[in-house]
Amino acid sequence: MYLLAPLLSALIYPFASLFLKRAIGEGAGLLRTAFLSNIVLFAIFLPALLFTRDAPQWAHLGWPLLAGLCFFGGQVFTFLAIRSGDVSIQAPLMGIKVIFVALFSFFLKPDEVPPLLWVGSALTAMAIFLLGGASLKSLLENSRTVIWSLIACACFGGSDSLAGYRSADFGRIPFLIIMVSVVAIGSLALVPFFSAPLRGTPRPARNLAMLGGMAIGLQGIILNLSLVFIGQATAMNIVYSTRALWGVLLIWLIGHKLGNHEAAERGHAVMTKRLAGACLLSAAVMMIFL
Repeated sequence: MYLLAPLLSALIYPFASLFLKRAIGEGAGLLRTAFLSNIVLFAIFLPALLFTRDAPQWAHLGWPLLAGLCFFGGQVFTFLAIRSGDVSIQAPLMGIKVIFVALFSFFLKPDEVPPLLWVGSALTAMAIFLLGGASLKSLLENSRTVIWSLIACACFGGSDSLAGYRSADFGRIPFLIIMVSVVAIGSLALVPFFSAPLRGTPRPARNLAMLGGMAIGLQGIILNLSLVFIGQATAMNIVYSTRALWGVLLIWLIGHKLGNHEAAERGHAVMTKRLAGACLLSAAVMMIFL
C-alpha cells in the first residue's frame, strides 16, 4: 500500500511541469518562475512541523543541508530543462532518477541495490534516444533538455537517497524542513538576477508559476514523507518513475486543453516515439526492480 504514495506523486508531477513551462512562456522568465514555485514549495512543507515529536539531532545537521543543496540543484536544472525543450521529453526523462537513486543507495545501503542496474541503464540509454526523436539530428536538437534533465535527476537522486537513509539520524520531519529551507534560501539568492522586478511579472504567468509550485510541493511532500518514514528509496522511485508514461499521455491526450500544443506541433509520429521511449524507460526501471 505504501507504493500508492509515489504513484500519486507520479500522476501529479507532469501537471507541475506543464504549468511551469507555461509560466516561463507567459513572461515570468526562468528565475522568477523558479523563485515563486520554490517559495510555494517551502510553504507547503512547513506545516509538517506540526507532526514532529522528536528533537533534531544537530550533530547530524550535515545530512539535511547536503540534501537541501542537492534538491535546490535539482530544481534549478529542472527549470533549465523545462525552458529548453518539450514537456513530453523532460517529464519522462525525470524517471531516470531511479538509476541515480540506486547508484547513491549503493554507497549508503549496498544490500538494497539490485544486480540488474547496468542492464536497466542500457535500456535507459535507448529510451533517451527514442524520447529525443529516434535520430541523431533530433537528439542533438533536444540535447540541452536531455543534459539538464539528467543533471537534475542526479541531484534529486542524491536528495532522495539521503532522505530515505539518513533522515532518521537527524529527525525525519526536521530533516525535510531543513532541506526545503535550504531551497528557499537558495531561491532568495536568485532575486538579484531577475530580468525585471517580481511585481512586474504578468498575473497569468505568476498564477501559473504558483500553481506549478503547488503541484511540485504537493507531489514532493507526499514522496518525501514516504521516504523518511518508510525508506525503500529505490523501490519508491521505481513506482515514481511511471511519470514517464503519464507525462507523454498527459501532453498527447489533454495537453491542448491545458494550453500545451506539443502534440499538434510535433505530430503523431514523434509522440508515438516518445511514448515508446517512455514505455522502454518504465521497462528499464522494472528491470532494476527485478
